[in-house]
Amino acid sequence: MTEHVTEAEIGYDELDNANRPPGTAANSLGGKPLHGRDPIINPSKQRLTFVKFFDGERFPMLIENSGLPNWFATLFITTQARNASKAPNTLLAMLSAVRGLLTWADSRAIFLEGRLANRQFLGEAEIESLRAFSQSRCVSAAPGNGRIAVISRRAEGARAGLHKADARVSTATHYIRLTYMADYLDWLAVRLLEREAQDVHGETLERIRTMTRGLRLRRPQKIAPSRLSARKGLSPGAQERLLELVRPDSASNPFEPAIRKRNELVVWLLYLLGIRAGELLALKVSDFDFQRNEVGIARRHDDPADPRRDQPVAKTRDRRLPLSSPLATAVFHYVMEERDHFPAAKRHDFLLVTHQDGPFQGRPLSMKGLAKILTKIQRAEPSLLASLTAHVLRHTNNDNFSELMDNSKASEAAEEKQRSYVMGWKEGSGTAATYTRRHTEKKAREASLKLQQGWQREKANDKH
Repeated sequence: MTEHVTEAEIGYDELDNANRPPGTAANSLGGKPLHGRDPIINPSKQRLTFVKFFDGERFPMLIENSGLPNWFATLFITTQARNASKAPNTLLAMLSAVRGLLTWADSRAIFLEGRLANRQFLGEAEIESLRAFSQSRCVSAAPGNGRIAVISRRAEGARAGLHKADARVSTATHYIRLTYMADYLDWLAVRLLEREAQDVHGETLERIRTMTRGLRLRRPQKIAPSRLSARKGLSPGAQERLLELVRPDSASNPFEPAIRKRNELVVWLLYLLGIRAGELLALKVSDFDFQRNEVGIARRHDDPADPRRDQPVAKTRDRRLPLSSPLATAVFHYVMEERDHFPAAKRHDFLLVTHQDGPFQGRPLSMKGLAKILTKIQRAEPSLLASLTAHVLRHTNNDNFSELMDNSKASEAAEEKQRSYVMGWKEGSGTAATYTRRHTEKKAREASLKLQQGWQREKANDKH
């Protein structure tokens, strides 16, 4: 049973149909002949969505244009990922790759399941075509014509259009797509043949492995990201401007008066606590202890009380963080003076809520809502805040923590131990180095300048 969070009514029990007769199509629960192309199924019209079970679990599904889940894709992620306790977003990435594979096959008039069941595996030319296709930002394909509709990403983001397949995904995305496509092809081919013949002999298995190996060998080489373009925290000037910009009484504040206090609190919590976006949005009023001025950062994966289908969650360890008196007061006032005005907010315990009029007013703030807040701040001061994200504020918090530790003359071991606790990392994990890049570069530059200045003094002394 599910709590339906999308327009499609999808019950998980509908997928538990292990007694389907051999030789019937997996694309339709109605049982089409496997070796003939099903004219109803059009992979290019399939869509990805989440459903939420009553126990809180979020489960992604690939929905066909019939409104039913794709049988084999659902079985694949259930047996290969969900049962291995993979995160919902990992399952979603796997399904996205499967959808891309089916879209490519549809664009070339290939009935993939029939081909594999008949031991007609993909050849070199087809594998190369799939590699090229998977590199594009494809959203759909017309059957048989090979033309791909892609998303054109512009600076402002929102607009999309139909173009030739010239927009490409990142190397990392391309790599993982091909990995999941190869995994699915291997799994699907073996399953189809086992269902038909009850066994897959060595020669056939080797041909399957040759097909999937060819796809894996075409994965792009992983390239270490450039240090020059690596993510860093905000500069001191940008930090000062950010805090000035979000003050409710600031003349430069880009937000409507009704949401200024909430949005200032959003920035303060991210900036002062260094928590992740998911941790921020998962905060509940009951997590705050206003007597001790503390807040608990808790992991609540698959929380049944969370109505958001894309549930924000904490990726790090549970911990309790202290709150300064001004920050604790700001949270308290928001709860009592802002949040309390919305009837829907009384039906849940999440701290940050949607203020905009409409059906979502008073419901927990979503990841998309948080992104809109930060994007508006970026656009209000692009010269200093163009890079602003929740994660950049986490980096900024770590930079400021490093400065504090330097001034207090703390040992490296003590600094790492304290930082790991505040950030929710495992001690000794080495994660700290990722978040202290700006501070490390600053100290390295200072050391380099001292070295150069010493050399210049020696040169001057030699002349005398």
